[in-house]
Amino acid sequence: MKTKKIVAGLMTTSILLSMGTGCAKKTNGRSAFGSNNKKSSIPVTSVKRDNGQQAVFELATAMSGKESMSQEELNMAYSKFIFEMMKRCAQDAKGENVLISPDSVLFAMNMTAAGANGNTLSQMMNTMVPGADEATAFSYAVNHMNSLKNDSLRIANSVWINQNKADSVYDDFLKYVRENFGAEVGTLEFDQGAVETINKWVEEQTEDRIHNLLEKLTDNDLMVLVNAIAFDGKWETSYAEDRVYEGTFRNGKGEEQKVMYLSGEESTYLSNGKAIGFLKDYDDGKFTFMTILPEDENVDINEFIANLTPEEYWEFWNSQDDSMEVYTVMPEFKSEYDIHLPAILSDMGMKDAFSETAADFSNMTKKDVYISDVIHKTYIEVNRKGTKAAAATAVVMTEKCIAEPDPARYVTCDRPYAYAIVDKDTGLPVFLGTVETV
Repeated sequence: MKTKKIVAGLMTTSILLSMGTGCAKKTNGRSAFGSNNKKSSIPVTSVKRDNGQQAVFELATAMSGKESMSQEELNMAYSKFIFEMMKRCAQDAKGENVLISPDSVLFAMNMTAAGANGNTLSQMMNTMVPGADEATAFSYAVNHMNSLKNDSLRIANSVWINQNKADSVYDDFLKYVRENFGAEVGTLEFDQGAVETINKWVEEQTEDRIHNLLEKLTDNDLMVLVNAIAFDGKWETSYAEDRVYEGTFRNGKGEEQKVMYLSGEESTYLSNGKAIGFLKDYDDGKFTFMTILPEDENVDINEFIANLTPEEYWEFWNSQDDSMEVYTVMPEFKSEYDIHLPAILSDMGMKDAFSETAADFSNMTKKDVYISDVIHKTYIEVNRKGTKAAAATAVVMTEKCIAEPDPARYVTCDRPYAYAIVDKDTGLPVFLGTVETV
């Protein structure tokens, strides 16, 4: 895999998870919030519950570097989760732009899975990192999170507990999310004031890009787990004013839209027979912006990305060619997206976690809970200076009621295309989206 310089965009992600429990008393939303900023991953001893169930809070196998799968195999496994989720989101899109942050979902769902047990745990981990044992899959998520952090990318996690039910949450679960995800842990009185407090935290962590992630908390809610990723960087080579011009973008409906185009020359060209693209680096040296322009000008971009397999993605990423200059054009744009993920994640394999009768989160709490909702919101802005983006996901858990090179190459994104913000070290997309309209 090449490690040449590329220029990429900026994004912000936050993930919110709520855990439900029964009969919470409504109060005024005051917070007693404690923090733990430890960044290192620390193996945690397994704990036997009174009922004989064993908590999965140990990462000893993976932390010692003895993973059962190679790093390349783990990246490929995780990419299957990424593109299966993107496929289902794109299939549900109705002529709109799609943007997901798979890492945000991964980190939030891993914090949640740390409280799972039995089939619920195995289904969750095998969906996110197929083929890996549970300890390796947990370790992969933590190590992946820590490897992403730099001056451009900020990651924050928090756990908010209904103070009326705080004594039902196991201390070693909280210890795990503190020590491995650096999560702040605190309590709130779960009423509308708590919603406002959590939403404000999300806004702060996403640099005011994601608003009103959570609409309400019910009497049955136990806990809210939040992951926030803020990515904010500048192009390594910004666009001079004389390289920015007004033009026409033909959207997915065939309509013409006035846009401001960014034109430049880049060094890295990509092609796999189905699409062409280019890479543009950010000034942090770690992340890059990748465009994916279908060769077929008439293809629906969301249908195209829905049919893109992990193997085709890696083929595209590994096709990097810097043998000649690439003349590039893409529009400035701003886009927002939101989706509820329970049906998608359940269909992908996490069935028990969303079932009132089958969910097993007995390593998190004494109460019987299940995931009742997963809300994912995203935002991106690409302009002549760089990229800013944000994403947020809320998981609500509720108590049960029961050839020869050409002289030059051109990539002109004046019609629908896909894009990704990619970690150059791994090739994995931190953000993945489509531009159907501008």
